[in-house]
Amino acid sequence: MKLCHKATHVSLTNDVMARTHVLGVTAEPSFQSLEDIHNTQAADDSLQPVIQALVDGVKPPEESLCDYPEEARILFFQWDSLVLEDSVLYRRYHYPDGTTRYLQVVIPAKLRHPYVKRLHADIGHFGRSKTCLALARRAYFPGWRSLTGMLVCNCPMCNLC
Repeated sequence: MKLCHKATHVSLTNDVMARTHVLGVTAEPSFQSLEDIHNTQAADDSLQPVIQALVDGVKPPEESLCDYPEEARILFFQWDSLVLEDSVLYRRYHYPDGTTRYLQVVIPAKLRHPYVKRLHADIGHFGRSKTCLALARRAYFPGWRSLTGMLVCNCPMCNLC
């Protein structure tokens, strides 16, 4: 097995390019097209009702939210932060002081494990904090922090030491 690590300046350049992409309109990961994400979002039982509500422009009343899957309920509570861009579901994020704003692509359940694993590898296996920071700049899904922590803790490459 051959171990390869990216040079720091290459990783920083890729991260700056990704952030520029995020601050624009999309947070498209280099290994997953937005069309694939859109199709997977549309097929996801938890995201489909949220997307349909955004298309219709009508937030479901709070008393009817118990009829939806848990992840849909979590997203409905963030209604003002959700937006569709080119039929892809995003979450608007900004720091509490309002300085930095960007769109986080909402990752459907089917793509979460491979997305986080690939992101962790692409940034250089830098551990939980940096992987969480990199993920938060690009993507969102309910439970993202705990899934990221679990995948980083169980990363075979990081556990070789």
